[in-house]
Amino acid sequence: MNPPILNLGFAGLGQAVQRILVHDREIFDQPWKIAAAAETRAEAREAFRRQFSDEVYDDIEALCASPTVDVVYVATPAEAHRAHAVMAAEAGKHVIVDKPMALTLEDCDAMIEAADRNGVHLLAGHTHGFDTPVVRMAEIVASGELGDLVSINSWNYNEFNPRPWPSAELQSTFGPLLNQGPHHVDIVRQIGGGMVRSVRATTLPDSLRGCAGGYSCYLEFESGTPAMLHYDARGLFDVAELYGWVGEGGDMRDPGQNALARRSFMEMSAKHPDDLEDVLEAWKDQGRFGASGLDPEVMALWGYRSGANHSEHHKHFGLTVVSCDRGAVRQSPDGLFIYDENGVHEEPLPADIRGRAAELRELYNAIVHGAPLVHDGRWGAATLEVCLAIRTSGEERREIAMTRQVPLDRGDHRSGDSSGKRGGRWAS
Repeated sequence: MNPPILNLGFAGLGQAVQRILVHDREIFDQPWKIAAAAETRAEAREAFRRQFSDEVYDDIEALCASPTVDVVYVATPAEAHRAHAVMAAEAGKHVIVDKPMALTLEDCDAMIEAADRNGVHLLAGHTHGFDTPVVRMAEIVASGELGDLVSINSWNYNEFNPRPWPSAELQSTFGPLLNQGPHHVDIVRQIGGGMVRSVRATTLPDSLRGCAGGYSCYLEFESGTPAMLHYDARGLFDVAELYGWVGEGGDMRDPGQNALARRSFMEMSAKHPDDLEDVLEAWKDQGRFGASGLDPEVMALWGYRSGANHSEHHKHFGLTVVSCDRGAVRQSPDGLFIYDENGVHEEPLPADIRGRAAELRELYNAIVHGAPLVHDGRWGAATLEVCLAIRTSGEERREIAMTRQVPLDRGDHRSGDSSGKRGGRWAS
């Protein structure tokens, strides 16, 4: 028996959806249909109509009212996540919301309450928490095969800030703190079991963009286990160098990408001092789904390169090292390096469904098979609580106690299906 097909509607056709529909093609191997979309840009609606479906709207409320749509993927600006997630839940649709889940915990509460009241699932889309090496590291910690967890260290360096973001958009998420921080925090919370006790952090200034350029953060879990997170988004060092230039998406990365982004932003700022924000808005449009008249040089600033050789390496968000009582683990481009009393060996991992495709898999199993939804609204709110505390701690120079944390449900969801077999495919 073939698995039932769920119909997916996109609220917004921006950069996140561009990556899903054009670059993360794994979703097309799953029992989902790209059924509908809502977007204010006419050219994006027309592109979606040509490629996927005639069901396009210029209004998200109409999308949510469609009897065709089973799940709404909220990919609108972060400040609109609450309104659009609640709208979808009130219409009886299951919801995936792109990171950050929201900009405040009060908004998260409203989204959770709407999903609960209407009996629908709400999934917080922190895509790197679904990366196969991260899932496997969490399994190793949970199994105790290397003894008790001792510490987690996770570092990322990239050029997130010098990309041509409109300044208001970059500042609305405090630079990378709320935009990229959810990936980082989600990874560490999964490996550590979820329950962060407190946060102490310092944010990094970015004179180029006039906002936070990253953070250094110390988390302590309820167990007493420490975790150190460092993220520098200013484009001065590239963590891909430590992976043999395998980039965040698993494909090969240009070693000059960081320098290109910084140089281009500085040149643009000098050339367009009076209309810089208009230029940034135009360049941001180049990365959105359905954009026309694409400039290869601008696309390169967003990390899209025509003719780039795609590889089957695993995605990553920086380098994470897990220390246990009898060994340590870190990611490799194709799996994990495991260090123990016998030395070091590499555990290759299959090219499993990853990122946003893995989000859809988890939600599918929850809807169709009744499997646990791990990355639900409460999990997403707990991750946002840590991210907000990083900012507050940096501003006030004090430790922040957590009150909204939830433990990781280490059920069969870790396998990616409801069969209990790790690495399994869709159940029928």
